[in-house]
Amino acid sequence: MPPSQQFARTARHPGKPDPVRIVSLEGGAMHKTFTLEPGRTLRDAMSIPLDEAGIAGGTVRFENLKVTPHHFLMPALAVDDQHAAFYSAPYSIEAGTVIEFACATYGRKDGAPFVHCHAVWRGSDGERQGGHMLMDQTIVAEACQAQAWGVHDATMATRYDPETNFTLFHPTRLEERTRSSQGKRIILARIRPDEDLTTAIEDVCRSHGIDNAVIRGSVGSIIGADFEDGRVLEDRATEILVRSGEVRNGPQGLRATLDIALINPEGKVCEGVLARGRNPVLICFELVIEEQ
Repeated sequence: MPPSQQFARTARHPGKPDPVRIVSLEGGAMHKTFTLEPGRTLRDAMSIPLDEAGIAGGTVRFENLKVTPHHFLMPALAVDDQHAAFYSAPYSIEAGTVIEFACATYGRKDGAPFVHCHAVWRGSDGERQGGHMLMDQTIVAEACQAQAWGVHDATMATRYDPETNFTLFHPTRLEERTRSSQGKRIILARIRPDEDLTTAIEDVCRSHGIDNAVIRGSVGSIIGADFEDGRVLEDRATEILVRSGEVRNGPQGLRATLDIALINPEGKVCEGVLARGRNPVLICFELVIEEQ
């Protein structure tokens, strides 16, 4: 159904709302710890070992990675009515950047490996910033360990989205591969605009009969932010990633907890636990959940 919940902050999109607000699919859980090899682009440093492991779609997380050079974008307000928000012009830092932590969605664009990554970093001047990393241009400077969670029989494939007028990731089954239902499951999902992020994640778990889960993949945007501690951010254009998150089934039913990092149009980073029911998705949210 189209979004019906009313929020303090909303955004206008150019296209007609899609009636299906959350799309998800499941597969047998796969996990891999691997090394990001120096000299490779971040895209290749991820896609080569994940392809060898048979992981077709999922998420990658890493910390304390040195990159040279570092190419990135920041969120920006839209300059016309063709998008609800947009990206900044490209930025680059030639040397000295350390990625504090990052989360990337791993999938396919036109059949080739494609990676969408949000991160927080420090430059050589010590300034802490964040944004959208350009994975085919940023080069790994020193070897670093990374972890991936995903599935072998599905991926996140790019597709044009008329509602937002962006090309976005969409959970996609790979028909030529045999599905596995043994053991724990991984859920790939995409959440549309104006759905509360926390309760939408609970809905994903509920639809797959999952009582307890860890949020592994977490790349997207929300409209400003309401934090559990009472802080409110009014920035309309943001990029976020979940630092840590889980879903648990307790006395009140399924409840998700999301500790996020949010990046505003100036690249400033704000962190904290989101308030449940008050944080609508801006463009989309790419979700990877591991069943516990």
